[in-house]
Amino acid sequence: MSNYFSYFPTVLQDIRQTGRKTQATNILRRFKVKDSLTDRTDTFYEYSIQEGDRPDVIAEKFYGNANYAWVVLHYNNIIDPQFDWPLFGNDFDRFIVGKYGNLQSPKTTIKYYYKILSAATVKTDGTRVEERKLVVDETTYNSLAANERSTITEYDWEVELNEERKQIRLLEPRFLSKAIDEVETILQED
Repeated sequence: MSNYFSYFPTVLQDIRQTGRKTQATNILRRFKVKDSLTDRTDTFYEYSIQEGDRPDVIAEKFYGNANYAWVVLHYNNIIDPQFDWPLFGNDFDRFIVGKYGNLQSPKTTIKYYYKILSAATVKTDGTRVEERKLVVDETTYNSLAANERSTITEYDWEVELNEERKQIRLLEPRFLSKAIDEVETILQED
């Protein structure tokens, strides 16, 4: 990501409050990839992040340049790669222990109680329709029949979130130069 901030404008700033201004990169400028670009299926590849993948590794693999790691992150609205990137193995376990104090407690503590609105089904064309459920309080949960309710533990909830983070979209390489041009234009505007 070494060239990411090269797209950002510079400003004169009295950083040390000495009356002497220094040129600094305006890292507070932000941009968002257009929804019309991210929603079009012909502009991206679905990609499942594997253990060992980092944004720079993926950028090198798909765009031929690790410096386009910022494209991978921004195209997926990943603001903080340390917390928004999926974890694997011991890193995931350490995260759980750091958040909950140990590995055992979150495996037995209920995070959410659900009322099942509709069960998961498979259509005749093979399309899977996911289960629809609604978060309810414990009292409501207890009043439901066994086939109308479900729960999720804190641990399983964290696993689900982590699994969702593994599924990203990669901008089709043929759109890369257009995206870079747009970012340069957006970030240089006053």
